[in-house]
Amino acid sequence: MSDFQKNVDAISVSMYDVEKDITLDGGEMMTSKDLLAASLKATGKSQAEGARLIGCTPQWLSARLVRNSLRADEFLNLLDKLGIDVTLTVRETGQPVKERIKGAGRRVRKMVNRVIYDTEASNALSNNFWRDGVNEYTDGRAMELYIDSDGRYFFAEYTMDGAGDRITPASAEEAATFIAKHGTEIQKAPTE
Repeated sequence: MSDFQKNVDAISVSMYDVEKDITLDGGEMMTSKDLLAASLKATGKSQAEGARLIGCTPQWLSARLVRNSLRADEFLNLLDKLGIDVTLTVRETGQPVKERIKGAGRRVRKMVNRVIYDTEASNALSNNFWRDGVNEYTDGRAMELYIDSDGRYFFAEYTMDGAGDRITPASAEEAATFIAKHGTEIQKAPTE
């Protein structure tokens, strides 16, 4: 096992031990700042370049690292933008830990052709919210593409008032066309 893997393996233990003021029971003390510094060095990028990759200022990122207040999703997003893969695995089973990719729209759960589709239990792949950068909906409607745990694609179609929200199953070809047109970044409210 490489030193990097040992350090990553010890991160949760080290963080817990510091919070609880317990003697370390393995691994070296490593903060998110240390792990980011190693990742930046490996990719040949500066901290300022990393900050810009996630759309924030270098000062903001530096302050968050100093205060140790960088959220896990922000940290993982930064590593992703740097081209660093992080894999979490359940030791007993070897199964990867996967977080559901949340969409921007509200929950829609409907039965279509005797199949229950639920946006809260599926992964968002693409959407057309905020496409003009100003308005959440276009002509009062927006769509989000999902894939469920059985590999079925479907669209959650939203209306501004929510009364006309619906689910429409989609083929792989329809999903690919939607992704080609709208990309895979889940559009949420524009940042100010």
